[in-house]
This record gives sequence, C-alpha cells and structure tokens, in this order.
Amino acid sequence: MARIYVIDDDAQLLRMVGMMLQRGGHVTTLINDPTEGLDAMRRERPDLVVLDVMMPYLNGHDLARQIRATKGLEDLPILILTARTQEVDRQTALSSGADDYLSKPVAFQELMDRIDALLQRHGGGMPAVQSGLVLAFYGLRGGRGQTTLAVNVASALRRLSQQEICLADFGPLGSQSLMHFRLPAPSSWVDLAMVGDLDWAGLMACTRVHSSGVRLLPVPAPLNAPILPTAEMVQQVVDVLRKQTTVTVLDLPPVVNPAFRMALGMADMAFQVLTPDVVSVQTAVQLNQVLTQNQIKPRQRLFVLNHVVPEAQLPKTAVERGLDARIALEVAYDANQMLALTQGIPLALTKADSAIPAFASKLAHALWQHAVASS
Repeated sequence: MARIYVIDDDAQLLRMVGMMLQRGGHVTTLINDPTEGLDAMRRERPDLVVLDVMMPYLNGHDLARQIRATKGLEDLPILILTARTQEVDRQTALSSGADDYLSKPVAFQELMDRIDALLQRHGGGMPAVQSGLVLAFYGLRGGRGQTTLAVNVASALRRLSQQEICLADFGPLGSQSLMHFRLPAPSSWVDLAMVGDLDWAGLMACTRVHSSGVRLLPVPAPLNAPILPTAEMVQQVVDVLRKQTTVTVLDLPPVVNPAFRMALGMADMAFQVLTPDVVSVQTAVQLNQVLTQNQIKPRQRLFVLNHVVPEAQLPKTAVERGLDARIALEVAYDANQMLALTQGIPLALTKADSAIPAFASKLAHALWQHAVASS
C-alpha cells in the first residue's frame, strides 16, 4: 500500500485513475489544480505522484520540474500520463524529471505494474514484513478453481512485494500448481521424509522456483494411489516457511484428515472456495458442520465465490442464505483462464485486464497491507 497523489484537471479521468489505484490497494489523494498539488506535496510528501500533462497554467512537465527543484521532493517518484504516444513525448516527460511515462487510455494492470515498479525502485510504500503470513485455500469439491486462485494470489503477492513467496501444494495426487507454472518436479514434499530435522536448506531442495520468483513445493507425481502428507510433516513445513518466507500460500487437499486439520489450524487466514451451484453449496455446508463438530476453527475464514462457468446456477444471495454466512470475495468468470493454463503462465503475471488477475491483485494488496501492519 502506498500514499499516492493524482493531479489532473479532468474530473472524470481524475476519478477513474483514483478508483484504479484504490482498487489496487493504495490510498489516494485526488487534486484537480497543479499549484494546489505542489503545495500539498510540500506540506506532506506522498510515496508517489501521478501527473497529467495537459493542465492549464502549469502543465505536467513544468510541475515535474518544480517538484524536482523542491527540497525534500527531489527523489519523489513521478509517473506522467498523457494522450500523446510519440517517442519525443516520452523523452520530454523523462527529461522534465518524470521517472516513467504512460499513454492514455490507461489499463488497470499496466498502471499497477508501473506503480509497483516505481515503488519498488524507490523503496517506498512497501515496508518489509518481519514475520511470515500463512494463507490457506480449501474446500472439498473438485472443479472450484481453488488451485487457480491460490496460484494467482501467490503470483500477485510476489509481483507486488518482490519478497519470498512460497506456494505449498498439499493436493492428493499430481500437482495442479505445476501445470499452472509449467514447471518440472524432480522432487516434492514426499522427499522431506528423508530430510530428518527439517530446516530451510532441506525444504528449499524440494522446491521449484518459477521465473517470476514464486517458490513452489509441489505434490508428488501421480502414482497408483493418492499420497497425503502427515500432520507432523505439515507442521514442520509451515513452521519453517513462516520463519523464512514473507507469505506462504497453502493449497489444501479435498479431504478432512490430520494434515488438513493441522494446516487449517496454523493458517492466519483461510479462504473457503465454492462455486455458485447447489452441490458446491451443500458440500460447503457439510464441510463446515464437520469442522464445527471436530472443533476446527480457522483464525479468520473468508468465503470466496468463484465463477468457473459463464452462467451461475445460483445468485450470490441464494448462496449466502444456504451458507448462512456472508460471501466476502467473489471472482467473476474469466474466459482467459483456459489459455493461461495452456501456456503455463498465471494470469496474475500477465497484462490481462480480466477477472482473475484483478481479484488476485486486489487481494494481494490487501494482504500485503495486513502483513505489514501485523509485523
């Protein structure tokens, strides 16, 4: 999360950019007068400023020069927005003191990428997290898109923070997460049984690292029968990951066994994924009854309604009535997901401006804010 000033005399564009930044988890101050904007920055320095070029009295280039000439603002990250697309316009923006340049109309994901890159480069808005956050995605019925969401949230967190993010796939048979990243799996958590007293070096030897930087602890290759981790193994893995990574994302198996109970109990936040259909809702209700009977209570549980087909069988209100609980998060159907799976590139790592990357980015920013505040 960062404090960002947006300065533009066009009220409609000002609101639009402000909404995009807020959707990305940032705190915005919208200013329609460049002179007032400069005064506001002198009073309280933001983490970054977004300027439009075409403004009366003081255009974006001149404002950038004044910012650079102001004591205390010399290194303030500046992103200039303009409708002009020629190379000479980019050079003019950069020579005026801007750090980056973006042509309008602005797409959400591209804007987030530029903002995140500038904040990372200048070390603003992204303080380090001292203790690891553990997230769990779970549910009992297949086909809910649980792994898709876990993979994309882990990817968005890595893209945002550039910190150590690990996805631990505890599924029962064959790693779906490997397919999403298109990674080979010469080792898996089964190999941890041979490590003995588990430490970070031993755990790293059983992981794979994607080109994005996401670390993956995969499921064993398909065998004749499903293999599930023990509760003791899960406890050791999560203990090590909490100490060594910024965020750990657990993709839990669709079975309530000792390992499932251990993982869910250790998670700081648990996301129960379901789809808007009768069977999924009934299965979710039954799972919650089992968890209650066994006194398994996540520290914080959020329901995620994931649309995996274009037409929903049930409206959100009906799902909430069935669960007798509020749906905190909803993911619209994303037609791009099938292509992303085929290509082996999670949508959160692309420039796609669609439902899944938007959800992952928004949740990643909120989670990062929580992680920083809790550290």
